[in-house]
Amino acid sequence: MKLKILAMAGLAAWLNLADLLAAHPATEGSYLALTARHRTPATLESLRLTRGPVERVGRLTAGWWQMELRSRARYEEPPLCIVRWLAVGEPLPRSNTCVILRYQLRVPATGECYEYAERFSGLALLPAWANFQRHFLPHASPGSGAQHGLPESVELLGQVWTMHYGRTNAPWAPWADARQLVLDRELLVGNSRPFKDREERRLPQTPQRQDYHYVPYTEADIRAMIGAGFNLFTVQPAQEAWVRGEPVFYHRSPPLQFPTDLYRANYLGPVMFMDEPSILMVGDTNVHRTLRYFADAAALIEKRTRATFEGAGPYGSWHLHQALENAGINLGDLRVQQVDYPSWETLHETTFYQMRGGGAGLVHEGRYQLPEFDRAVQRFTGRPRAHTPRELLEYHYAFLRGGTLPLGKHWGTAIYGQCDTNIAPLALTLAYDRGARYLWFWSSDHDHHVPWPEQLALARHLRAHEQAHPRGSIFHRPPPAQVAIAIPEGYFLSLDNLWWVRVLDREGKNEASQRYQRLMRRALLAMQECWDRGRTFDVVVDDGRAPRLYPKVIRIHDAP
Repeated sequence: MKLKILAMAGLAAWLNLADLLAAHPATEGSYLALTARHRTPATLESLRLTRGPVERVGRLTAGWWQMELRSRARYEEPPLCIVRWLAVGEPLPRSNTCVILRYQLRVPATGECYEYAERFSGLALLPAWANFQRHFLPHASPGSGAQHGLPESVELLGQVWTMHYGRTNAPWAPWADARQLVLDRELLVGNSRPFKDREERRLPQTPQRQDYHYVPYTEADIRAMIGAGFNLFTVQPAQEAWVRGEPVFYHRSPPLQFPTDLYRANYLGPVMFMDEPSILMVGDTNVHRTLRYFADAAALIEKRTRATFEGAGPYGSWHLHQALENAGINLGDLRVQQVDYPSWETLHETTFYQMRGGGAGLVHEGRYQLPEFDRAVQRFTGRPRAHTPRELLEYHYAFLRGGTLPLGKHWGTAIYGQCDTNIAPLALTLAYDRGARYLWFWSSDHDHHVPWPEQLALARHLRAHEQAHPRGSIFHRPPPAQVAIAIPEGYFLSLDNLWWVRVLDREGKNEASQRYQRLMRRALLAMQECWDRGRTFDVVVDDGRAPRLYPKVIRIHDAP
């Protein structure tokens, strides 16, 4: 719907302030909060809602809206934040979700004023909280009367707000000082740390592992990273001012400025990723001593992902909500859920089961090395083959793509210190070409760490490739693969030692081991045939849905 409206309107038309029409004067209503929690005072006491002028958007008519939020009902004091949006359709009915074309935020305390826009559609970039329009923008309460074209009763941020004053002919002027931030939410380049290594070079890790000395990013460091192509940051409170006014996204842990920070469209919340659901399961002695079958592992990975994602712990989608509650903020019946973040995982062959468990995406821990890959493949095929770096990467990306795209999720890779430095540049550009959303680097912890200058160089390499090979929106049209290599549901393929799947014997001679070896050999040979014929492929779990997306399907079975 958004793209259809944009096509009708034209990007130039809605950006042109000369099209602003004063078809009717602005009307304004002032509201007081009615707390939704017993004997709990409202954190925010005052709302001022303004219905502004209309604006021609191509052949459509859109209307401006504004709300001011205050902690006290003292209108002589500046509001905590002022939010404006330009909408096609009526935004006030509860059941309606209008299309928001422009979205702006003003923070009087800091003098900030921004307009947030998506790179591909050109439309408004809204904060990523679940059901943002329903819960974070005002709606008329059911059965509400109206005064001056505004509802007498409003629902917003988990509370009810009652009108105590209304007027027409309210003042309205465009925000000429709004800084436009055009953000690319379809390609996120960054790391998970607010610091860099002081050495800025590789430390030898033999004969003894050495860790680096880490120092916080300075403002100059962050500007250098943005210049290199980073657009995703994890920051400390002292660093936030350096990123929030830039066309980049950022993560930061509470405490926050409520509600102002929740209206920053480039603030993504405190959780950047869910940490390795599959690896944590394998390392849990409560599980791996008892787990027996592949189906046990597949089902348990799915449930563990869901349990973590739906929790309030450090990797849960409700973590921010719990932090706000712990800070004593009265949220009423508002539920603040951070839904758009991936798993960061070594066992990428479990991608499908994590996505079916509710994960939004998966980033692979990229320690890509050709010699060990060649040896691992030969153990199953019995045939020596000197794979190319591209083939090595296509193998790994096939699991990531095949486990995410059929479920409408996203994938990516992260370069680790153990990755062959000759392969790392191709790992990023090939992932980009194949539709990856997340291209990250690991910072910290001995040989896992990628020195900061290497991160900058790789990011510049990726940016140059992106500029030379622009891609379309991966949200609307992900690059297709020609072949789906489909494995039975309940299975996953791995080149690693699956000692924790107890049905497999150590010698690889029992029936379960023989069936698994046949499955692996057939899948790997199918991949090699695709490489030899120049065909792209994904590895999918044959749950009845995924194969329908591909022109050709090769079904792999484990029977003799």
